[in-house]
Amino acid sequence: MKAVYIDAGTRDEAYLDLGAEAFRRALTAVGVTDLRFELFEAGHYGIEYRYPLGLQHLAERLTP
Repeated sequence: MKAVYIDAGTRDEAYLDLGAEAFRRALTAVGVTDLRFELFEAGHYGIEYRYPLGLQHLAERLTP
């Protein structure tokens, strides 16, 4: 695995932001270094505008 991108809304209706933060801490604890983590001001729905951010981050790391 070359990189991990995690994001979550601070107003997620299912509180997935809490899970995302726990996942980030666990990855950091096992030594994952290329990790991008973002919390943004929104809920769980209507966040399609965020997809290009994650895809760009990951695509840059997959490009030789």
